[in-house]
Amino acid sequence: MKYRYLLVFTILPLAFALMVLIPRLKAETPPPQGTTLNATAELIELLKIWKLINAVSPTSEQSVPFLAKFNELEDLKAQYRQEHRRAIERLKQLQTTEIDSTAKRAELQTALEHYRAVEESFIAQRKKIKEEINQILTVEQQAKFEVFSYGYRQDLKKTLQTLIALQELDSKSKAQDLHADRAPIK
Repeated sequence: MKYRYLLVFTILPLAFALMVLIPRLKAETPPPQGTTLNATAELIELLKIWKLINAVSPTSEQSVPFLAKFNELEDLKAQYRQEHRRAIERLKQLQTTEIDSTAKRAELQTALEHYRAVEESFIAQRKKIKEEINQILTVEQQAKFEVFSYGYRQDLKKTLQTLIALQELDSKSKAQDLHADRAPIK
């Protein structure tokens, strides 16, 4: 009988400690890398939209169509960057090989024409979307949008660096607090 009580009194505190400590330990471990990237991408998207709305100040009627066109423009830019990167990589690859035949020269010409087509297509599509955005916004808002478009990547980068620095400072502060909690009481 004594062993049962001894077993109960040792297992219960151990189980309680595990129930309290395990969630705390899990909370202190960083999330998986993929989660961090998704959270960062969402944060960037939210910051971008917030800064855009703050800069352009669209009316409630303008907001939905304006944001839809802005997102379309951003998607176009992302697609362009991918296609442009692939086209440049292909040109680099073909440059490193010796052009000693008509077939290789034709392949290089085809790659160069593809690169130029990517450029021209992007310019035409961007122009079309920007014209549609201009139909939604007033002249003053159009000017604000162009200023925003010109510098928002640098501004966003600075904002993210500030947020990361604050997060690191907060992490260091929590680590110091945790260290202080574990210090022996005098």
